[in-house]
Amino acid sequence: MFKASNSDMAASTAEPADSLSLLTSLTDVGLLSKARGRALTDKLNRFFQAVRAPSQKTDEAFWTAFQQEFGFATVAPSERVTPMNAANLCPEPTALIESLNELRLEYNLNVSQQMRTAQGERVRQLEQTRRSLALGLGLTDPNDLAIMRNATEANNAVNCGFRGWSADGNDTVVMWSENHPTNREAWKMRAEWSGGPTRFKVEEVSFPTNASEADIAAAFISRITPRTRFVTYTETANSNGFRMPESVMKAIWDHVKANRPDCHIHIDGTMAWGARPLNLADAYCHSLVSSAHKWFLGPKETGILFMRKEKTRNFMPSVYGYDYRIVIVPYRELPENALRFELIGQRDDVNIIALDLTQRMWTALQPRKPHERIAQLAQHLMSRLQEAGSRWSLVTPSDPARSWGVVRVEAPKEHREKTLYDWLYQDPRYRVAGSGDDKTFRLCPHIYNTIADVDRAVDGMNAWYEDRRS
Repeated sequence: MFKASNSDMAASTAEPADSLSLLTSLTDVGLLSKARGRALTDKLNRFFQAVRAPSQKTDEAFWTAFQQEFGFATVAPSERVTPMNAANLCPEPTALIESLNELRLEYNLNVSQQMRTAQGERVRQLEQTRRSLALGLGLTDPNDLAIMRNATEANNAVNCGFRGWSADGNDTVVMWSENHPTNREAWKMRAEWSGGPTRFKVEEVSFPTNASEADIAAAFISRITPRTRFVTYTETANSNGFRMPESVMKAIWDHVKANRPDCHIHIDGTMAWGARPLNLADAYCHSLVSSAHKWFLGPKETGILFMRKEKTRNFMPSVYGYDYRIVIVPYRELPENALRFELIGQRDDVNIIALDLTQRMWTALQPRKPHERIAQLAQHLMSRLQEAGSRWSLVTPSDPARSWGVVRVEAPKEHREKTLYDWLYQDPRYRVAGSGDDKTFRLCPHIYNTIADVDRAVDGMNAWYEDRRS
């Protein structure tokens, strides 16, 4: 599932990374003026050429140069805020944002239904984006993929839309206790809501991060009964950074396939898309969701919901409106695939194009093995923290088989005036944006970060620690 066995195929069969083919069709139908089209094509082609950089080897110099494609890196050092919180929100490449802002102005010149409905260019663009994303995820049928507004919406489409509950209220949902609230509290709310649809029961699975893979798998499998309708977990927890071992995922999948055909396995892959290679053709689940604005480096309010066709008929859309063609699908004729989750009315057309361009960026980066770079940065961060002996207690496992890009440490505020979270962001020597509270602190470096960024963040953490105890 995470080995991306089709990656070479995807790189060779994807559309060219240059933007000419994408923008020419917009010019041909009058959505984009010829002059603006040429300017945008030049801007985007310069960006993709910098990404490919065929004469440059993949080393720290390349990633330092790549960082310059993001706006924060061009801010004066004394004012720069370095983002290191990819589990929450990532910056987008400047060339993409500038181009899309210009494109948005052009789109605003023609908002006719002719452009927006079934035969319009905007429909063709959305279908092209779906094909591009599906290919990047190893899917042969793009209609197994719904383009959602984020993982929150996609998770709720699953936990709100299921209509296969038994009337007696004794069906169960087995979930990991570290799930994101949209895949944990949302289930509990619906299980306990008085006067709502059919009730069900929630069973939470907990285990120490150093538990054996066999014990973790057993913790889930032992709770799966003939009444279990869902098993759901997050691929990597944004809370403690623990990554579910692939052997555990496979064991749960194999057990359900062999013994519980009525059970649905749902994975929250928000920490995976963009952080790890994904091949959903071999997914150990029936559905998977993610947001584009995190590790994928895409636009806000875009995300994905993958679902196998044989499971989609069990779900009623939580939103019922126009589909992406601006057509109302009769409710008795809902698509028998993931497109039934896209009945949400008018879309942000430019953001859809942004998804396509972002996927093209990842295709161009593929020879650089960007996912390995993410793991390298996180491992370097943990190694630097461990150099300080017992000063920093890692919440995230240091074993690369059980973590990836998310790193959390204990950072109790105690009697300090500021938390590490606030101090590291505000101190003019560092200005690093992470995530945390008065007990822990999280950093999630991404491919727009350098080793020097990570070192500066650790230096700042150590300065905060020493000041606290001075």
